[in-house]
Amino acid sequence: MNVVNPEAIGVFGLVVTVWVFGLEQLGFGLDKETDHAKLGRNLGHVALYFGGLTQLFTAVCMYLFDMGIPPETRIYLGTIFATYGMFWVVVAMHFYNPGDKKVYAHLFLGIFFITAVFSYKAILLGKIWPLATVLLLINVLTILLPFAWYKQSPLITKICGATNVAIGLCALPILFKALGV
Repeated sequence: MNVVNPEAIGVFGLVVTVWVFGLEQLGFGLDKETDHAKLGRNLGHVALYFGGLTQLFTAVCMYLFDMGIPPETRIYLGTIFATYGMFWVVVAMHFYNPGDKKVYAHLFLGIFFITAVFSYKAILLGKIWPLATVLLLINVLTILLPFAWYKQSPLITKICGATNVAIGLCALPILFKALGV
């Protein structure tokens, strides 16, 4: 039987997205000449295509196709990918048409709680490194983001940026394993 692991494209999308957002939050490449309207649209594109669609594609593949792993593991991982894929689609929509930040704060809170469940399950499965580590860093990020949005704190924004970069770095072993490297 020939099995294919779709995790690679989903994790690749995650890594690219969190690195782009992280570097932007850290201020890399930004100066007084930066057109923030164009920057927002570009971030929306990255969130939609790399963060959203790649992870949703991965989730659908995990739900529908035998990958040589137990069905309950496919459902667990597929649900993780679907959750963050939908999260990134909502983030993209914010950049295209900003809405009420309170709604996004509630979204971050919901993502925090579901990520806590995902983290707990990863720890129970003994997947502390790297899966639970990535999920716990996502939890840190979802707690910090509302404060970065409401208070416009440069320090919290930088911490969010560093956390995004750390998520991407910690996800690299998952990507390498999915690629067979």
